Amino acid sequence: MAKREFNPKSFLMIFVSISLASLFLFFSSVFVTDVYSNIFEEERFGKGVRVGSILVEDATKQEAESIVKEEISEWQNQYPVYLSYNEQKVQLSPDTWLFQVEESVQKISGNSNKLLVELDKESVKSSVFKLNVTGLEELLDEEMLYAHLKQVGAKLPTSNLEININEFLTTFGQAEEVVSQSTVKLPGEHVLLADWIKGLHGYEIKPGSSFSLIHAIEEVSLTAQDSIDLNVLASGIYTAVQKTNFTIVERHTSRELPEYAELGFEAFVKPADMDFSFQNPNAAPYKLEFLIDKDHLVVSIVGVPLPFTYKVKVDKQVFKPKTIIRFNEQLASFLSSVVVDGGSEGYLAAVYRESFGSGGEVVESIKLSEDFYPPKHRIEERGYPVEDKEVPDTTNPENGIPVMPYPYPVYPYPANPFDPNAPVIPGIPGIPGADAQPPTENVKDNKVEEKKKTPSDDEKESGGEAK
Repeated sequence: MAKREFNPKSFLMIFVSISLASLFLFFSSVFVTDVYSNIFEEERFGKGVRVGSILVEDATKQEAESIVKEEISEWQNQYPVYLSYNEQKVQLSPDTWLFQVEESVQKISGNSNKLLVELDKESVKSSVFKLNVTGLEELLDEEMLYAHLKQVGAKLPTSNLEININEFLTTFGQAEEVVSQSTVKLPGEHVLLADWIKGLHGYEIKPGSSFSLIHAIEEVSLTAQDSIDLNVLASGIYTAVQKTNFTIVERHTSRELPEYAELGFEAFVKPADMDFSFQNPNAAPYKLEFLIDKDHLVVSIVGVPLPFTYKVKVDKQVFKPKTIIRFNEQLASFLSSVVVDGGSEGYLAAVYRESFGSGGEVVESIKLSEDFYPPKHRIEERGYPVEDKEVPDTTNPENGIPVMPYPYPVYPYPANPFDPNAPVIPGIPGIPGADAQPPTENVKDNKVEEKKKTPSDDEKESGGEAK
């Protein structure tokens, strides 16, 4: 067999052909892969791409939606959001936020993108209502609150999740005014009252807090003494509070309506066990201001306008006093009378607070109290009653000669002092027969008994035996 010789030229051609074929296959596979990826595979997001606060880098749209939904679910379960007002707070339902995940992912452009979200406004209103604050809905800037809640949902924060409603009320920044005022006439001197109103002037009642008259006086380093001045001050404040939406916590009345108070507007305070207190349910603070104008105490409540206009209505029922008769032996007869106490009428007052809207319509009417002052009965004294008796005849029935009038109105003077039926009458000097006394035994009965006696009876009485 002939031996073949090595041909470098042929080897080089074969080597170059194989190399070119390999390169062609390699670059073809890369090119085809890129073409396939561009045509058949979904696009993935680049580095640092976020939807809201959620990182979705190197993820397809479908994967990004899953990531966003998972993060939202975790946030809703682990980080509840609260609405707070003073010391009260209510958790917002997770369904309050309506997340638009698909639309948010579709609109990704660049690294920073918004998580689109809407609100269930009825759910928000329901949560605000649960705070149980009178007039809060009227003072709340709802659109401002909705905008803030949307930002919370868009960012999914993990801190500062307690939202203070005070920041969204229209009252902030408004000018203060006198929202209610009362006037009470001062009875006589008022030394203690002057010191108390000086210390309490400008006293602030914070949102949601309670006011106690006794504690407030003690807070300003004074002492609440049991006096008319304390009751006048309490009545003045109570009358002003009635024309607001403040809630009465504790209030008492006396047994009799005092002269300085009108029916339905009295507040009685006894430092030991009876206080006057109320609560400010509003989202804004209010102040108490006092002024003594001649012989009147003027109490004003100053603050931002209240949600409604308030008026007080009193339904009065009158009870007439009865007459109580007492017998007095010093008075001559029942017809003689002396009035000891003229008495006074009693009252039952039903006190209502009516709320009026801006158009003058009645929004609400609630009963604040029922004040009862019992009537003070009329008392008079009379003599003891005496039965009517016939007027005795002063003529002697035997000879028709007038005789001396009987010294006693009840029994006639006896014609026969020995009449056993005649009463015993003390002797009267100068009157014939007046000194005579009737026998102590019944004379007629004795005579009858003597007629019935027999000799045997006499013997029995003398101790003899009957024969």
